[in-house]
Amino acid sequence: MATTLLTLAVADVLGRPPQAGTVAEVKLTWTDARGPVTQQVTVPLDRPVTRAVPAEEWSRIDLDVAHPDYAPESVALTRSSPGAPVYWDNRGVGVTRDGDDLRLTMELGRIRQSPVTPPPFTGTRARGDQPGVFFREVPGQPRRYAVLNTPAPPATPLWLEKVNVRTLTDAAPARAEQEGWDRFATTDRVVALADTGGFLWLEYGADDGAQPPQPRFLVAVWAPKQPPSSSSSSGPSSGSSSAMDVVCYFTPSTATRGYPVSAYPFRTGYPYSVRRDTAADQPYVVVGYRHLLRDLGLVHAQHVSGRPAVVVVPILPALPPGRENERFAWQPFNSQEGTHRLLLEVVRFLHRFGYGGSGSGTDFSRWQGSTAPVGRLPPLPAARRSSSVSAPPPALGNVTVSGFSSAIMGIFPLLTRKEISLPDRFPRHLFGGDAAAFDGVWREWWDLDLELKAEATGISAADYERRLLQWFAGGNDRRLRLYHCDHTMGKTPPARRFAALARLPHKAAVLPGLAEEWHSGDGRWTAAFYRAGLLRARTRPDDVLPRFPLEAGDAGLIHPFTAALGFGHASKLRAV
Repeated sequence: MATTLLTLAVADVLGRPPQAGTVAEVKLTWTDARGPVTQQVTVPLDRPVTRAVPAEEWSRIDLDVAHPDYAPESVALTRSSPGAPVYWDNRGVGVTRDGDDLRLTMELGRIRQSPVTPPPFTGTRARGDQPGVFFREVPGQPRRYAVLNTPAPPATPLWLEKVNVRTLTDAAPARAEQEGWDRFATTDRVVALADTGGFLWLEYGADDGAQPPQPRFLVAVWAPKQPPSSSSSSGPSSGSSSAMDVVCYFTPSTATRGYPVSAYPFRTGYPYSVRRDTAADQPYVVVGYRHLLRDLGLVHAQHVSGRPAVVVVPILPALPPGRENERFAWQPFNSQEGTHRLLLEVVRFLHRFGYGGSGSGTDFSRWQGSTAPVGRLPPLPAARRSSSVSAPPPALGNVTVSGFSSAIMGIFPLLTRKEISLPDRFPRHLFGGDAAAFDGVWREWWDLDLELKAEATGISAADYERRLLQWFAGGNDRRLRLYHCDHTMGKTPPARRFAALARLPHKAAVLPGLAEEWHSGDGRWTAAFYRAGLLRARTRPDDVLPRFPLEAGDAGLIHPFTAALGFGHASKLRAV
């Protein structure tokens, strides 16, 4: 009987095979006129593996690969007859033919969709760890993450609600005699989240079955309808025809009241647990919604900027007290290779998920939780487009690192730290990327009212400014944006707090006692400093996001409002 030799080679997103000594479960099924036949073997995949398919007239071959360090992958190959073209349905797989023999190169990633789970029934309480992000199905709407389908019809769900988004066209306020928004030059645009692109909750890390247990992180991702691209490329994907730009945003530290604590390897209390005193509040999930979709409206701002990039937000666990636990704070993303690996994994996952392919610019029907696995059950099979041509993945394009408030503790080390500092707990072959490749695409730094008090963060403002300007001087294609208010500046004059920056050639606009704005003549850097009196108003429009803080009772909103203003303005200036 004639056979087809099938050779399988696997590699991670950096083009490296899995670590020697590890094994994968491989399920091989072929179908011919007599029906399907299955072989299941356990094999090492640190080198190519060849298996014979003893069926000359096979019409379909299914291959499923499960490795404890990576998300499971599968591919279906089909043909109409022997000698006919072979089609396959996984964009992370390349296929070459040599007569009847086939060679498959499969990419294994460490990202998968977060599972979803129904919220507790009305009148009941959820307790402790949950198997996934809460979802909600309502009449007339598809299944979505619960927040996106709230409120239920006949009211308009959040995902479909149209809001008026206001962003700065100039960071310098120009009209001291006015108040509120009228002091700024702004533009308005009505936006519904459903018109902006797609939203996903993802898990990054090892499979639940990995032994010993390994860290797993919650990551929020939004992708615009038009895949963002630049001419940049780096690393093993440099042969691709495009590059995908990314804004990596770090939220403030979760080491505050209200977040369940989780010790390494972060498998309990995080990321889907609920608060003890509420019925259905998943605080780690809510922090992503607050920053991206609600209070700060970062998705809205990216969309209206005209220069949208994929937005990636790692949500990190709150750690138990004690020096032994504190060393895990912000790991492994407080290193260049750690952040590079995360962003590269996201870009490659989106490619395999179909983003950027034919028709995906307007079709986000698989997003928003609609195809996520329920609980820890395997995901339902999803229809995927088949092709007889390999689809090269995009490279990681221009990268922006941005952070708000106490996120400075996580992103400040990025300015100088190249390698993961705890490789025994975050193995570099699993969490590490290429620091040199990251340095080659890291274009922008957005300081969104980062905390400047050394007593709160352990980072002096002088050290921060010095290292930041050293990074900025590392290339003429680098951009720097800073936005601060009294919350982080206190009463210190900007020229004293950022003395070295003030000495760089720049143009300045000043509203005495209210604001200062500096920018370089070539547009490479901007710094805006706002006093509390500028960012509070007697009244505000109810239908505009972000919400302008009121004089009566909104003092605590000035800090996040400054970040929202800055993110919207910097998005419009982002280099593409």
